[in-house]
Amino acid sequence: MTAAVYRDTVRGVLTRQYGRIRNGAKLLAGRIDTSPRTVRNWLDGVSAPRGEELMKLMIECDELRDEIFRLVDEGKQCPND
Repeated sequence: MTAAVYRDTVRGVLTRQYGRIRNGAKLLAGRIDTSPRTVRNWLDGVSAPRGEELMKLMIECDELRDEIFRLVDEGKQCPND
């Protein structure tokens, strides 16, 4: 797995869950105790969440948790990639 795959996975899930909601970035930011600008950067694919932020997101969003676990499982199957 690469950083780009991780970033794009997070972006895709968050866009599906919060991208179409008015003030979605602000709503999610309040739920995970971060800034709306940080969430907007994730939605725009500028950056990806760090460890603590990712854990909070996975608690908040089951779809993201499932996608991250899928990436982990894929990594176990192809350890040389």
